[in-house]
Amino acid sequence: MNQGNPKHKPRKRPAGKRRSVHHAEENRAPKIVTDAADLRSICDQISSANSFAFDTEFIMEDRFKPEIGLIQLATDETVVLVDPYEVEDLAPVWELVADPSIEVVVHAGIEDLSLCFAQGGKMPQNVFDCQVACGMITTDYPLSLARMTRNFIKIRLHKSQTLTDWRRRPLTPEQIRYAADDVIYLPSIRRSIQRRSEELKRTEWIAEEMSKFSRSETYERSDKATAVRLKGAGSLDGLGLAIAVELIKVREGLASQYDRPVRSVVRDHLLVEIARHRWTKPSDIKKLRGMNVNGAALRDLASGVERACALPKEDWPPVAPVDDETDAEAALTMLMGAVLRAHCNQQNVSHQLVAAKAEIRKFVQSRVRDESPSDPLALETGWRHEFAGQILDDVVLGKRRISIDEGRILIDP
Repeated sequence: MNQGNPKHKPRKRPAGKRRSVHHAEENRAPKIVTDAADLRSICDQISSANSFAFDTEFIMEDRFKPEIGLIQLATDETVVLVDPYEVEDLAPVWELVADPSIEVVVHAGIEDLSLCFAQGGKMPQNVFDCQVACGMITTDYPLSLARMTRNFIKIRLHKSQTLTDWRRRPLTPEQIRYAADDVIYLPSIRRSIQRRSEELKRTEWIAEEMSKFSRSETYERSDKATAVRLKGAGSLDGLGLAIAVELIKVREGLASQYDRPVRSVVRDHLLVEIARHRWTKPSDIKKLRGMNVNGAALRDLASGVERACALPKEDWPPVAPVDDETDAEAALTMLMGAVLRAHCNQQNVSHQLVAAKAEIRKFVQSRVRDESPSDPLALETGWRHEFAGQILDDVVLGKRRISIDEGRILIDP
């Protein structure tokens, strides 16, 4: 650089515009933990903090249960990568996640928290999911971690290891940096979201939404609920659903035995087809195109059908009611969806987080038909009712007027 040329004089920074310094910019190296005693000591240290960031890297494409390849923990002072292939006992980590006195900060963390529940045998407590919280103070949901760090703390991430195999060792420097980036910024993002939520007076809303992460129904799914969600299950009667429930149990057992993802053992549509025909002979089941199991597995499936057929009718799952939505209800549902979206845009809340189309449809039908829904509606309780449910109630019942002005939907106060 030509020191004498005035064109090259360093520019002065405007007053009050100091460059923000974050931990990653200080090249804070992650600590890789490969010793059980070391893990216990570090977790004890983290437990003295008010909060910590948590993430995992896991592989589930070719396994019955997710295989944890790495666990990441971070506070303002430390970043830790736990190698589960060296440290088999991960109990200290699960104890941290389940400690109600420490806040667990995650980003889109439902699957990571599920590992604590399913593999650690503990219920997560005091969770703060930055992605969910972001949807309650902005219209951006779901927001990736890369965009979140850029929007909230002006840091640009380079996510280059999204398809990496976390089972391979040794970890590369790129993998280590990528894994550390998943947690190192979360404490700063968490504080930024907190400040904004306080300005908007939404901290109580966020606390209510986060409480779901500490309830078992968030992680548990009954076989009956899973059967209803099978593609094509809507055409099954009560006995067919009972058979589907038994077949799901059989499939789970086979997947565990083979250590394969459940849907790779027997596809959903094949389970529905077996349930529809009530086949009890392995030879009939084997004829299905795409059936990739044989021998004992076919006999297990047939036995499952027999068990379900022997159940009394009162033990059959309830059949979902026929969707008899009228044209008028469909039009009103579309209108209520537009009203909700306009209200959310005006108030900086993600409409996707408030209510899905199916929820709005049930809400409309319950009002038009003056019937109580079979299951409680989210729009009728808690922060969703306070924020949007009452407004939609007033609109659908004609108590509040809406109008269009320059292409915008306006809702009377």
